[in-house]
Amino acid sequence: MAAGQLKLSERLRGVIKGTILTEEPLSLHTYFRIGGPAEAMVYPAGLEDLKALLKVARDEAIPLLILGGGSNVLVLDGGVRGLVINLSRTFLELEVSGEQIRCGASVRTSRLLAFSAMSSLTGLEGLSGVPGTVGGAIKGNAGTPLGAIVDHLDWIRLVDGLGEEQHLTREELGPVYRHCTIPAGSAIVEACFTLRRGRAAEIRGTISTLLARRNLTQPVEVRSAGCFFKNPPGDFAGRLVEQAGLKGLRRGGAQISEKHGNFIVNLGGATAADVLWLIERARALVMVKTGVELELEIQVVGSPTAS
Repeated sequence: MAAGQLKLSERLRGVIKGTILTEEPLSLHTYFRIGGPAEAMVYPAGLEDLKALLKVARDEAIPLLILGGGSNVLVLDGGVRGLVINLSRTFLELEVSGEQIRCGASVRTSRLLAFSAMSSLTGLEGLSGVPGTVGGAIKGNAGTPLGAIVDHLDWIRLVDGLGEEQHLTREELGPVYRHCTIPAGSAIVEACFTLRRGRAAEIRGTISTLLARRNLTQPVEVRSAGCFFKNPPGDFAGRLVEQAGLKGLRRGGAQISEKHGNFIVNLGGATAADVLWLIERARALVMVKTGVELELEIQVVGSPTAS
C-alpha cells in the first residue's frame, strides 16, 4: 500500500503545482469531524491544475472525490482511496454586474448571502443557514422550504473529465429536489445568479431572522453533516424520526439530535460506524412504523475499514 501511495503522490507532483498531502485525515476537512485518511489529497493551485487532475483521474481510472466545504458528506472510517481534490482554497471570486452575481464554486453560501445583501440584491435569503460551498449546494440543489439554490441560477461553468470547460444552463442541470445532474468526473468552478433589486437593510433583516429561527430549531452548537434524510413527499423526515421515538438515541459518540430528528450529531469521538448504525436504525424503525423509506440526503464516501 505504501508503494502505491507514493506512486500516486509522486505522479501527481509531476503534473500540478498545487499542494499534495498523503494519508491526510479527512476528519480535519469535514463539518462532521469524522472520517479516515485520503490516499492523496490535493489543493490545486488554480484552474489549470484542476484540469490536469481531472484528466489524469479519468485517463488512469483513479477513484475521485471532489471536496468543497465538507458539509454534506460522511467519510467512512477506512478513508478514501485514490484522489481527493480539495477546492476550498480556489475559485473564491465574487463579482456583481447589475442584478447578476458571478460566484466561484468554493465561496461559502454564507458569504454569497452577505455579498448579495451588501449589493442590495434579493432572492437567495432562503439559503440562510445552509452550510457548505456554492458548488456543493448546486450539486445537491440545497435549500429550505423558502427556496432552493437553483431557483435563481442562470448557469454554471465546470471542468469535465477531459480537462475541458463547459457551460451548463439551469435547465441542462435538470434540477429536482436535492439533486442536479453534474457530469461524472467533473467539478463546478463558477456559477451565475440573476437576482432582484431590494433594500440592503431588509435583506439583512430577513437573513438574521431566518438564522435566529434555525438556531432555535437545529443543533448548530455541535458538529453534524446537516440534514441526513430527504423529506418524503408531503412530510418531513425529522417528524418521522421523532414519531418513531428515536430522538436522542445514541451510539458511541454519535446521537440523533434531541433538538431535531433529521440531524445526527458528533458529541465527541464519534466514528462513521456509529453514525451508520444510527442511520440504519432510523430507516428501519421509520419503515416499520410508517411504511416510509427514508432516502439519504448526505453523501457517504470511502471504505468502512482500511484497505
